Amino acid sequence: MPESTSYLLHRLVAELDRAADRLLRAHFGISYSRALFLFALHEHGTVTQHELATALGYSDPAISTMVQSLIRDGHVETARSPEHGRKRLVTLTPQGRAFVAQGRHLLDDRFNDLVLQAGVDLQHYRALTQQLFQALTGQRSPHEG
Repeated sequence: MPESTSYLLHRLVAELDRAADRLLRAHFGISYSRALFLFALHEHGTVTQHELATALGYSDPAISTMVQSLIRDGHVETARSPEHGRKRLVTLTPQGRAFVAQGRHLLDDRFNDLVLQAGVDLQHYRALTQQLFQALTGQRSPHEG
C-alpha cells in the first residue's frame, strides 16, 4: 500500500530537519533548534522572550533556557523593556547576525542542490509551498515579497 502524501511530507520534513541539524552542527557547532531561534529573531527583530516563545511555539521556560545559552555563546543579548521593566527584550549580536547569514546561505545552498538533484523545478516548488502555507495559516508567507 503506498504511503499517504501527508505522511510522506511529514517524513520528508523530519529528514530535512535532521539533515539541517547535522549540517549546522558540523559547520557551526549549533543545533538546528537554536538556529531556528536565531532565524526567527532575525525575522521579527528585537522582541520579548514571550513573543519569541509564541512565534516558535515553545514554552516561556524553554525560551528562557535557550536565551541564556545563546547569550553565553555570544549570539544574542538582552535588555529590560523600557515599557515594562519585567520583560526582557532579545536581540541578535553582530555574531548572531553573521551566523544567520552564513547558516541560511549554507542551508539554502544544500536545499537547492537537493531540489536540483531530485529534478524538481525550484520556482514551481516554492510557489506550491507558498500556496500550502497560505491555505494552512490564512496568511502570507513570511518570505513572500
